[in-house]
Amino acid sequence: MKISKFKTALVTLATVISMLSSHAIADIDYPKRPINLIVAFAAGGNSDYNARALAKHLTKELGQPVVVSNVAGSGGSIAAAQVKEMKPDGYNVLVTQLSLNIAEATGMINFGFKDFDACCVFSSAADEVLVVNADAPFNNIEELIAESQKNPGKYKLAVNTGASTLWIAIGLQQAGAKLNIVSSGGSGERLPLLLGKHVDIIPMPFNMVQDYVNNGQFKYLANVSNHRSQYEQLANVPTLRESNVPAGYYYYNTMFFPKGTDPEIIAKFSAATGKVINENKEYQKEIEGFFQKTVYLNTADTIATWNREREELLAIKDLLQGKK
Repeated sequence: MKISKFKTALVTLATVISMLSSHAIADIDYPKRPINLIVAFAAGGNSDYNARALAKHLTKELGQPVVVSNVAGSGGSIAAAQVKEMKPDGYNVLVTQLSLNIAEATGMINFGFKDFDACCVFSSAADEVLVVNADAPFNNIEELIAESQKNPGKYKLAVNTGASTLWIAIGLQQAGAKLNIVSSGGSGERLPLLLGKHVDIIPMPFNMVQDYVNNGQFKYLANVSNHRSQYEQLANVPTLRESNVPAGYYYYNTMFFPKGTDPEIIAKFSAATGKVINENKEYQKEIEGFFQKTVYLNTADTIATWNREREELLAIKDLLQGKK
């Protein structure tokens, strides 16, 4: 009987603590002035337009302007380096994605996401896919690997050296593919290369190539995401991992504060972000127009996700750095 009363008291105490904690976070005197979302990439890209779609609604939620600025360069490393040194007062927030883990693993930078205070994942780009011209002599990853082994170096895969797409090239090589890896730059540079048949395989966001697939010009080989897509157009497209290629990722747009930021500030900002994403119909409709699904991961889940990805990339850092 005494044990039962003790358990009841503990539950009651935990409930009170939780209520007080939530109340404190809700009542924290923040923000008092505009907040700057520093996007690590150029205006017009996925991270940028997702940040801008969110910012206008966060402005209403938080009662202060949430302003987006762009600091592009070095795959997002320039912005990350700047925000890392900023005052941890809650008014400067880094917006970045996979490239931060890639930059650390490739040795481009001597720091990583652990040198920031993670807030939350607030969006994900449309699935990235591997596409080829419709007349390519392979229809899936297994056939590509087999064909490349018969003709080593014949087939060209265009990737952005030092960026996330390099992970695809290394994964395919680990799975046995004998491809000619071509440095192409970003997605905007890769598409004309495939259209002109200067290369044979490219990774691209599916919303940029779906029309070419629909008209019979391109075909999909694989989805680069870690799991089968929620999009009807990609439902039957297997992932690289399903084809035994040890690579796969999501472009999770994530917000980070400078190290040492008050946890209550981060909690309030994350909660406001989650409310917009999960409840705001206007925001949700806008995201659907980007051919995206709404995504929100709280701080704990964000850290776990980034840790898993970082560990996998660090395990192949010698390959990414060209040492093997």
